[in-house]
Amino acid sequence: MKVVESASEVGGRLVLGSTKTYAEWTVRLPRFLRDELAAYLAGRPRDPDAFVFVAPRGGPLRHNNFYQRLFCPALIRAGLPVGVRFHDLRHTCAALLIAQGAHPKAIQAHLGHSSIQVTMDRYGHLFPDALEHLADRLDAARAAAQTDPARTQRHDAVVELPARQAQNRA
Repeated sequence: MKVVESASEVGGRLVLGSTKTYAEWTVRLPRFLRDELAAYLAGRPRDPDAFVFVAPRGGPLRHNNFYQRLFCPALIRAGLPVGVRFHDLRHTCAALLIAQGAHPKAIQAHLGHSSIQVTMDRYGHLFPDALEHLADRLDAARAAAQTDPARTQRHDAVVELPARQAQNRA
């Protein structure tokens, strides 16, 4: 799914425009969500400029109406606190991606952040185990090399850095 513009309410009026960072990005949807979205869209006319989700009588959804009429009742049905904000779902997505071991640059791209700094400033606290995981991976690589000594002779296991070797000899 490609994000190319945004819609926001300003003074009770819907304003369509570019995204906050004036950038476009692609969001990869998980298969289950793609399937549900495809089923939802199957019965609708194909219009590439149409909103994906519309109000009951057509036209764009308004934030306050959506929040009160659909989102809050859905929270109650799901047993979640009514204080959960719609934007909290975005934070939950990021936290789930981090917990699954997603690379920070992939998370940046998925969320459409303008830089990795934005992503790390917002979600860096969720990466406290990153250095421990790196150390564990190095331990695993060493153990694998010890059980397969021929592996250290292959070029795919060890990367030679000629420039550094020349510096070390000097």
